[in-house]
Amino acid sequence: MNLRLPPIYAITPGTARGGEEVVEMAARLFEAGIRVLQVREKQLPDRDLLRTVEGADLLAREFGATVIVDDRVDVARIAALGVHLGGNDLPSRIARELLPADAPVGVSTHDLAAARAAFSDASCDYVAFGPVFESSTKPGRPPRGVEALAQVAREKTKPLVAVGGITEESLDPVFDAGADSAAIVGALAQGGFLTRNARRLLDHARRRDPPGRVYLVGFMGSGKTAIGRRISERLRFPFVDLDSEIERTSGLTVRALFEALGEPAFRERESAFLDGTEALPAAVVSTGGGSFVSERNRAAIARLGLPVFLDIPFDAVRERLVEKGDRPLFTSVEQAARLFAERAPFYKMAPVRVALTGRESIEESTDKVLSAVYDRRELGGPRLES
Repeated sequence: MNLRLPPIYAITPGTARGGEEVVEMAARLFEAGIRVLQVREKQLPDRDLLRTVEGADLLAREFGATVIVDDRVDVARIAALGVHLGGNDLPSRIARELLPADAPVGVSTHDLAAARAAFSDASCDYVAFGPVFESSTKPGRPPRGVEALAQVAREKTKPLVAVGGITEESLDPVFDAGADSAAIVGALAQGGFLTRNARRLLDHARRRDPPGRVYLVGFMGSGKTAIGRRISERLRFPFVDLDSEIERTSGLTVRALFEALGEPAFRERESAFLDGTEALPAAVVSTGGGSFVSERNRAAIARLGLPVFLDIPFDAVRERLVEKGDRPLFTSVEQAARLFAERAPFYKMAPVRVALTGRESIEESTDKVLSAVYDRRELGGPRLES
């Protein structure tokens, strides 16, 4: 198995009073963008544990996420899921024979010799090493430290997960040491702010691996500017609003430019500004509602970065258009509906589509867009090089 782990590997805290609590936690984590979740709830009775991992897996499938069972090969086999094995569990060779071929098998190691053995074990898909720092989940086990992690990383031949006491503040040292993924337990649930903590951890990891240039396309009122600005704030790279830049440099509003020059001349200006974004190694660009309709602009965007279509129902757009009424091509709801239908086939040419209802908060919409962009990369999609 050619496994690619995302940078944040979530683990449940092992304190759930029932399976419903774990499934609810899984839902919130997947919505925030977590894509690997290890269910580590040793206190649950066997039947409850099986229901729990099956419920979490049902949710995971909606998000393209992976659920891994801690220790229990029997439960993993029944649920057709992957398993993470400790030193006292079944050997990975036996687990591999019992589980589906696409179910990942991971093993815990605590020293270089054990890590070397795991790297050379064909039945193991990834290796965890730790505890790197002091950890409440491994009481009495001395921390190995970042230097030991780096020594293990130099010999890795498969994905390496750092585990043990990792927080947002220690993510950089862990990744700098060579870990591919950081297992997080306590830092996720800290203060009871599960979703917020997951966002912060994911954003920190994503800032280390900028997505190149991302171009948000879609109809007027779909949220391109608001979402683009929030992505910029969270990942700390530039935000460009094409319409605003055109207005700033021309001294005229988009509506005035349309009236004075006509749409073809406006699109020429738009194309020039799109070409100018090539100077930015990483950026999120909010395009105009008609930008992606132009064949020239579509080709430029595809060459420069990743087009992402914000797919929102017209009913939600209509409410926003009527409320603001300041869009350059908006004259009536009927006219907007016709334009929406005409442009939809062009928007659908974008390789990434994010379905929005219009009822999400800005943070929730931003989570969806960032997840779509990074999921595409982590699951083997082409990486966007600047």
